[in-house]
Amino acid sequence: MLTDFDIKKAKSKSKKYFLKDRRGLFVRVNPGGTKTFIYRYKWLDHDLSLKVGEYGTVTLSQARAKRDQFIDDLSVGINPKEESTKRATFKQMSDEWFEAKQVNWSEKTKQTNMKRLSYALLDLGQKEIESITPKDVLKVCRKLEQRGSINAAKRTRAIVGSVFKYHMLYDVSEVIKDSLLVSKSKNHPHLTEKEDIKILLDKIDNYHGSYETRMALKFLSYTFVRSRPLREAEWSEIDGDMWRVPEEKEKTRRPLLVPLSTQAQAILKEMKQVNGDKKYVFSSNFRDGFLSESTLGRVLNRMGYLGKHSTHGFRHMASTCLNELEYDGDAIELQLSHAPVGVRGVYNKAKKLSVRTKMMQDWADWLDNL
Repeated sequence: MLTDFDIKKAKSKSKKYFLKDRRGLFVRVNPGGTKTFIYRYKWLDHDLSLKVGEYGTVTLSQARAKRDQFIDDLSVGINPKEESTKRATFKQMSDEWFEAKQVNWSEKTKQTNMKRLSYALLDLGQKEIESITPKDVLKVCRKLEQRGSINAAKRTRAIVGSVFKYHMLYDVSEVIKDSLLVSKSKNHPHLTEKEDIKILLDKIDNYHGSYETRMALKFLSYTFVRSRPLREAEWSEIDGDMWRVPEEKEKTRRPLLVPLSTQAQAILKEMKQVNGDKKYVFSSNFRDGFLSESTLGRVLNRMGYLGKHSTHGFRHMASTCLNELEYDGDAIELQLSHAPVGVRGVYNKAKKLSVRTKMMQDWADWLDNL
């Protein structure tokens, strides 16, 4: 039988593990150091478990009292999980889902799913989970769609569905799946006509909002990197006329060399005067210190490019135009940091840095001469 001393002295490990008390009560020691009371029992030949509470909020004696209540429920044919679920809020149930699932997630996945969950918690957090209707979930998703975040709406619906399924509840989010907006293009919306690109660049130059946001969009047009490396660009990554993006910021988990055109270097010189004493090139008052994932997209939407051009669209724009201008296909793919495949991937082992350096300067000059 456990004591408070046993629980307090239990150290966290890389994976969760359990301390056994009596009559189905356990303490789950999580990798992050938190400790959770869990009640395990059988129901209709199924092994089930039920979260009793967090150690520190719930005492050992209180956890045992709840366990005894669950045992009493079972003796009269009541499933304690169903009874507990009826009274639980969406926040309580989503917290339990997150705690169980996050053990196998990377830090980035944790942050992404936490953000998606936060959208739902604003409207659904304090509602009893069994009272939530498809219309409630649709309301959450519509708010995101109205902001232009069509993909975020779809992913948030999926997160809500995961919470319901984890607790073996009817997934009310499934009903609205076909009611959500669909992106007009299978690819990220992007411009490819010279006149359209020129108008876009002029609008960016004349944007009167955040200075960091305007300069980030200009820098993005010259470098066509993914959103995360741009937003989280650090001064320590800039090495003269080369930007060395570390592998942890790249989707392919490979480091990326970005040759900097004279235009891109000029932007960095300006930003150095503003943010040179800070960690991030495009610093922000956002809680992480850099531009948020949605900031650049919202600005493009306000400029009139909702469904026409996105932050990721700069990559498609550069790829399409550079291929049409007959630049080396392997150099383009390398600069886009695409995972190499087939025979082309074998040849890509040569980094073609000199070719890419010339291509990046030519690309910047081509944009400036539109």
